[in-house]
Amino acid sequence: MKCAIYARYSSDLQRETSIEDQIRKCREFAAPKGWVILDDYVRYDQAISGAALAGRDALYALLAAAQRKPRPFDRILIDDTSRLARNVAEALTMVATLKFHGVGVYFVSQGIDTLDKSARQLVTINGMMDEQYLVGLGDKVRRGQEGRVLKGLNPGGRCYGYINVPIEDPSRPGKYGRPAVSGVKLEINADQADVVRRIFRMYAEGHGLARVAKALNAEGVPAPQPPRTRALRAWCPSSIREMLRNERYRGVQVWNRTEKQRHPETGKKISRERPASERLRVEVPAWRIVSEELWNAAHAQIRAVNEKMGRSRSGGLNRTESSRQYLFSGLLVCGECGSRMVIVSGRGTRGYVKYGCPSHRYRGVCDNKLTMRQDRLEEQLLGAIETRILTPEMIQYMIQRFEQELQGRMAEIRKQAAQSMPLAELHKKRDDLQVQAARLADAIADAGHSPALLSRLTTAEADLARVDREIAAYRPVNVAASVEQLQGFVTGQVMQLRSLLGRDAPTAKAALMKHIKQLVLTPEDQPSGRVFKVSGGIDVAVPNVMPMVARDGIEPPTPAFSGLRSTD
Repeated sequence: MKCAIYARYSSDLQRETSIEDQIRKCREFAAPKGWVILDDYVRYDQAISGAALAGRDALYALLAAAQRKPRPFDRILIDDTSRLARNVAEALTMVATLKFHGVGVYFVSQGIDTLDKSARQLVTINGMMDEQYLVGLGDKVRRGQEGRVLKGLNPGGRCYGYINVPIEDPSRPGKYGRPAVSGVKLEINADQADVVRRIFRMYAEGHGLARVAKALNAEGVPAPQPPRTRALRAWCPSSIREMLRNERYRGVQVWNRTEKQRHPETGKKISRERPASERLRVEVPAWRIVSEELWNAAHAQIRAVNEKMGRSRSGGLNRTESSRQYLFSGLLVCGECGSRMVIVSGRGTRGYVKYGCPSHRYRGVCDNKLTMRQDRLEEQLLGAIETRILTPEMIQYMIQRFEQELQGRMAEIRKQAAQSMPLAELHKKRDDLQVQAARLADAIADAGHSPALLSRLTTAEADLARVDREIAAYRPVNVAASVEQLQGFVTGQVMQLRSLLGRDAPTAKAALMKHIKQLVLTPEDQPSGRVFKVSGGIDVAVPNVMPMVARDGIEPPTPAFSGLRSTD
């Protein structure tokens, strides 16, 4: 019995040795049975929740290996059902998928073998308990947070303008020989509090969000730590907007304002607003940084701006219906600072909407002030894609890459087939299966409907199809015969993008995102004027067929793009 091992621990707070302990228990279980552990297939996921299977690279790598022919292992050993998943539906789906490919999962702690007839019920029962653990843990965390809020303590997280001060309980031991922490209180950071009051005053006096951000960045005022999605640490309009609405600065703690729900398809957590009736408001006078008079003045300005500009936008190029018309949003990156290029001006009746660098436009920390109209940028980029790809050199390069990868894959299949059974034996086995299937069909015709005979016939036909696939692996593949079809396919893919643009921008954008990961726009001086130099890779036909780097001695043709002209 050849075995793989899978292990997982869910939090950065847990010990990494948890992985070692799980693997050790699986090895100790396999040893007396004589089961062989394949070290190449001992995999683990670190600091990943069991609430969803999304993002479990090690687990999906084992699933991919289980689908190979011949299979490299017969069982996957897992210490406990909770290590596979804390979601009953996903655990059952994964177990069923592996079983379909002939691989069983053995849960060591519970002694469950998923190839047994009663395994589904046992996995379901244990999975329900694993799932309920998460629900109960969430309820306990919320209950503890609510208690801290009612006491005027910080339930979690950091906030600009304050310092987190742990409250130690000398009666209980904690980590590293120190007393346990019973809560966290907020103390005002005097320097940051001055900045907060200045932001409220500037906005109340009529300064816009971008103007406030640029002033602070120009003076070198340290900004809050940026989120993981932004590389630059700088003041930006969105952070100032949130500060102006944060009631902590007026001495009020608002808790339970949002809730996080896990997306059932992606596994990612999404934050959603809760109804106002479910929110908990607690006054904490010691937190007040902004006077009530200044708070009211700033919020009067917010209302005036909203009335003048209409309803406030939710922000982000993909969050509103109108934003989805921008074909290249989310794909363009500033070559100077690495920020995502966004719409920085326009949206007027003339339609002169322009792309630009937000770190220059809204933060003043990037020198890239070049902008370009949306319609011209889209026209030139799509034109560049067509002209760079629909050339004999590029198509020949793509076909050459395709031939090389296909022949490599076919050689691998032939090697696996040769290791499993010689060609002559495969033909003999195929003849035997054909005879067996014919006899079973005759028996069904004579005896009438028989579930047992039908089941045997189905098995024989499945075995026959598998042998046919193994025999096919020995046949040479004539790639040259499909060159014309591949060329037509590549051309059709590019032309499809152009046709989609004219009638359905959201669909065209979705298609583009499958082929283009990122385009970097770098300003460059040329005799004709200042233009954007564009760099990036395009994958039009088959994944890995057309990388924009040399590989295996095959040089790609000219770079994908040159300059985008006309910045008006």
